[in-house]
Amino acid sequence: MAYDARQVANWFIRRAHRDGRVLSISAILKLTYFAQEQSLAERNLPLFPNIIQAWRYGPVIVEVYESFRRQDKGVSVPLLGVPDIQDASDTALLERVWNAYGKRSAAELSRLTHVRDGPWHMATKIGGWYAPIPAELIKQYHDVRAVHEQH
Repeated sequence: MAYDARQVANWFIRRAHRDGRVLSISAILKLTYFAQEQSLAERNLPLFPNIIQAWRYGPVIVEVYESFRRQDKGVSVPLLGVPDIQDASDTALLERVWNAYGKRSAAELSRLTHVRDGPWHMATKIGGWYAPIPAELIKQYHDVRAVHEQH
């Protein structure tokens, strides 16, 4: 099922809260990006249709950024009026992303998205700042990285 990226961001905010944590807007953006990558890798389908752009400090989904940036140092309040993600397979996918990346700092998450020849880097190389990062590029990078990790 396709969601709005803000639903995915809300899921991560609530998940962090269960662990007694508060996420920065930067961490939320990166976790949402990694959820999209995971869905593309596992299902060959995007989790959300929102465009991901290559901003200076990494991948940004404008709707998520605009919705949460006012919470300053840490985002602790999910958006009201945004439906929860209920599907068990989708929440399992998000839990896998949380387990892989949820305890990492925003700076570390940013470094993981700034890999040379990765989707963010290629999008900025081709289109400069604010260029869209196509889903095909995200999936292709994940697939190549997975092959290298197996060897």
